[in-house]
Amino acid sequence: MKTRFSLPVLFIILAFNIACNKSFLDKQPDDMLNLDEVFASKRYTEEYLANVYSYIPDEANADTENMTAASDEAKFSWNGVPAFNINMGNWGPTNIPYHVWGKYYRGIRSATVFIDRVDECMELSEQLRAQYKAEARFLRAFYYHLLMRQYGPVIIMAETIPVDADPNELQIPRNSYDECVAYVVSELDEAMNSLPSKITDNNQLGRPDQLVAKALKSRVLLYAASPLFNGNTDYAGFRNPDGKQLIAQNYSREKWEVAATAAKAVIDALPGGLYKKNDANGDFDPLASYRDIYFDKWNKEVIWARRTDGAGTWEWNGGLIQVGGYANYAVTQQLVDAYFMANGQSPIVGYEGAGQPIVNPASGYVESGVATEAGKYTRPGIWNMYVNREPRFYATVTYNGSEWVWHGDDGQSVWYAEFFATGKDGLQGGARGQDPTHSGYAIRKYSSPNSDVFNRRLIPNASWIIFRLGEFYLNYAECLNEYDPTHPDILKYLNLIRERAGIPQYGNGPDALPIPASPDVMREKIRAERRIELVFETHRLFDTRRWKISPQVDNGPMYGMDMNAGTSWADPAFYRRRVFETRTFEPKHYFWPIHQNELDRNKMMVQNPGW
Repeated sequence: MKTRFSLPVLFIILAFNIACNKSFLDKQPDDMLNLDEVFASKRYTEEYLANVYSYIPDEANADTENMTAASDEAKFSWNGVPAFNINMGNWGPTNIPYHVWGKYYRGIRSATVFIDRVDECMELSEQLRAQYKAEARFLRAFYYHLLMRQYGPVIIMAETIPVDADPNELQIPRNSYDECVAYVVSELDEAMNSLPSKITDNNQLGRPDQLVAKALKSRVLLYAASPLFNGNTDYAGFRNPDGKQLIAQNYSREKWEVAATAAKAVIDALPGGLYKKNDANGDFDPLASYRDIYFDKWNKEVIWARRTDGAGTWEWNGGLIQVGGYANYAVTQQLVDAYFMANGQSPIVGYEGAGQPIVNPASGYVESGVATEAGKYTRPGIWNMYVNREPRFYATVTYNGSEWVWHGDDGQSVWYAEFFATGKDGLQGGARGQDPTHSGYAIRKYSSPNSDVFNRRLIPNASWIIFRLGEFYLNYAECLNEYDPTHPDILKYLNLIRERAGIPQYGNGPDALPIPASPDVMREKIRAERRIELVFETHRLFDTRRWKISPQVDNGPMYGMDMNAGTSWADPAFYRRRVFETRTFEPKHYFWPIHQNELDRNKMMVQNPGW
């Protein structure tokens, strides 16, 4: 996060944050600044705002804050990561992985105090006070969104709560989900009045501008229109003690229209389109175009990002063991199967029996044997399963036999993944005594070809992208398909994603594929594209929930290759699909449970269904 604020001195400020789960009525110690002193000073006022920013999650930290491994995208080998308990169903109101309820309410409270008091700081100009207030208002809305995506309907706190408030005033019921959405949207609309239209000063990147607020508005409205929240009769009994319904029971097609309008506002603000990159010969390079979105910092596709210290964990844990990595951020076979072929077709259209794939013959996919010739991105001897796949696959997944470029002290070297049992990255070879990939694949995305994993010279000053334009092309196409399925923009923006990916489009361009024949088919195509384009960006976990397909995709066996077999890249024993983990998803898992301590303190707050 690039700001002008210094964080170390914030410890003197943190005492002013009134947490919703403890110390709400605590008084300030005599040796600390009081709020009057804080907001009389430009320095301390800006440091207080820096504290409001500090609650933004660092989702690059995949061990603790990124939830990728709780989806069907991946498995992180270390069972101590919070995702493991989610996948096993070993969680509840007193044991909550990724428990953020208190954290984000502290951020909300900090933002509210700042909004309420910043105008007292006469050392700041009126314009700067208005901008800072708008930033805090945006951040408060963002923290509500993060709560809502995990817990569903939450409590919208009062704009001001006196420190000496009667405890009975803090017995507050939950707002309905639609009320939460309306509040967040209204806050974003108000914030946009005082936010700059676009941050152009490199020293200020990371602050929200009007485009960032529009992006959050689009995502919030997309969720609100989705099946989990829009006419979900499974939650007919989800009510407050006074009988208030918390999830809308009547389906509203108009919610999709409102969400589409919000997504289009983001798209229209970035007419330059998606990030693209050419190769050394000046030709369009789809692999580099997708890969380098995350390395070419603040490129034209990036809407909002935060500076992170956690990006290195992806390179260490995705990197091959033979070059100093751990290779324990594993990709599931289900995700590998989801990638398109170079001709734009899906290779696998379903499963039967014990996870055996149903192959789409039009795709040209071959499950067995080794390639005798080089492909565009593969060398001879690679297992046919990985040959002639789309460019995003090669930018995202490290598979058995794939190249790993390493920049060490002696220059560039090329290594080859050996995930088979006796290989240098295998259980009986270089990984002996370690806990490498459970699936026979590792995550390549977020690993730069210019990094030196062995010597820990990784991505400098890395950023984690929170919003980028590709998401909003897909948001827009999804929303249009639900309320105006003949609209030409559905194909336009879906095809723009595929064009950048370097694969044939639907109904347009060279080797065009047939246009999806119905809204239902188009829905599946949009979801398939979203799964691949936004992989490992903390979308899939919440997408499958809002679509209400988690019981099908997050429940049951997760597959990979046989890590216990194989003595070479060509050994077919390794390429047998096997179950590496059996996961549990129950209806109650759509929402996180609220911690029992919160329910004990606030008798007006009901628990989420099933918990």
